[in-house]
Amino acid sequence: MTQTPEAKPRLDRLNLGGDAPPRLRTHHSLWSLIKLPMNAETEWTLDEKFACVKDAGFEAVECWLGPDNESQVVETLEKYGLRLVLGHHPHTLDDVKRFVEQAVRLNPDYLFAQPLHPYIPLTEAAAFCREARKIANEAGFPYFIETHRNNIPETLNQALQLIDIYPDVRFTGDLSHFVVVGEFYGWEDEKAVERMAPVLERVVHLHGRISNGEQVQVDVGDGSGMTAQFFVRIWSYVMRHWLKDAQPGDIFPFATELGPPRYAITLPDGSEFSDRWEQSLVMKKLAEQAWEEAVK
Repeated sequence: MTQTPEAKPRLDRLNLGGDAPPRLRTHHSLWSLIKLPMNAETEWTLDEKFACVKDAGFEAVECWLGPDNESQVVETLEKYGLRLVLGHHPHTLDDVKRFVEQAVRLNPDYLFAQPLHPYIPLTEAAAFCREARKIANEAGFPYFIETHRNNIPETLNQALQLIDIYPDVRFTGDLSHFVVVGEFYGWEDEKAVERMAPVLERVVHLHGRISNGEQVQVDVGDGSGMTAQFFVRIWSYVMRHWLKDAQPGDIFPFATELGPPRYAITLPDGSEFSDRWEQSLVMKKLAEQAWEEAVK
């Protein structure tokens, strides 16, 4: 009897196997937990941070780890039953190889990268991104390129050029950067979603930060206003397109990622006036709204 070959794991998106229907999974950024609670004299311990993340219903934490914090973070994640995702900022393929070696040791669900810098020719950047993904995929990890300032791609135009050269690229979409660089406000005649569509259709992982077209990270209150709902519309487009090719076991990851000062806007004395923890819960709610709209 001829044996059916085992299906190869999907590496163009997160798939954890099994026959569960495709679903949304919300994450929290470790970086976003710095200096919390808001303006407190004593910052939460790592244990307290992950307890809050778990209690709020997040299922994973996205981390950039080094030798100084690797073991403590992984042990605390395991204590709370939270999954690990790893990010990095590679400048060479040797950086990628070392990062993948770390991933083999720590077994994250997938990897994402903010590669290079925005002044490198796109042909070189595309070759780098393709080879970096190959290195990660050969070790069994999905590898996504983050849309972010100060790397490739920094702008929407760069991302579109990258797609022309490397159409199989898959993105971690931190779309606040495109919105602030493009100075989009969410008006219909801007055609922001249409302009971003080739990128959005390759996004398999979202970062939840909202720009108002002038600042990269703003407080959106309860999320019902135009600025937040503009992002819900973008995120829902991403999710709706992702679902077209979804298979059992596929997971769409959405991570709250609200940066501490100097990312966060502060008062002259350096104190924050926006509670990033409360806003992280709003990002989670908005992600769930976008998913509900996508599956209709």
